[in-house]
Amino acid sequence: MIRITFLGTAASRPTVGRNVSSIAVQREGDLFLFDCGEGTQRQMMRFATGFSVKWIFITHLHADHFLGVTGLLRTMALQGRTEPISLFGPTGSERILQAAVRLGVEREKFPVEINEVQPGEGLKCEGYQVLAFPVNHGNSAWVGPWLRTNALGVLI
Repeated sequence: MIRITFLGTAASRPTVGRNVSSIAVQREGDLFLFDCGEGTQRQMMRFATGFSVKWIFITHLHADHFLGVTGLLRTMALQGRTEPISLFGPTGSERILQAAVRLGVEREKFPVEINEVQPGEGLKCEGYQVLAFPVNHGNSAWVGPWLRTNALGVLI
């Protein structure tokens, strides 16, 4: 079963009723995020998704899609997390995400892996994969992730 929770659907700034970009996807025992805008950890508490996130996929490097990484990692560290987490982002994201990690996880309480991906690359697990593909967003081409679940044959 797949559970999709829209944690944030607002544009570049939050509103009283909507947070900036973030989607939690739970597939069986796996929890991952697509984007991590500011306040994502609060939305995760609000919608009871839990914090056992294994992977975070940043679709592109607009601030409203990744500024929540620091706060989320900090919350996880304060809660005593020890399990590793992997971040996936487009080309050029490693330096930016590394800075976010340094701010959020002081003294390395848990391992954080950062992966820059090209179209067709990403995460491949048994029964599903999350791969990047190019999309147009404004005047620039960015890399966005998609999930393919073999058992259901659906694209998310």
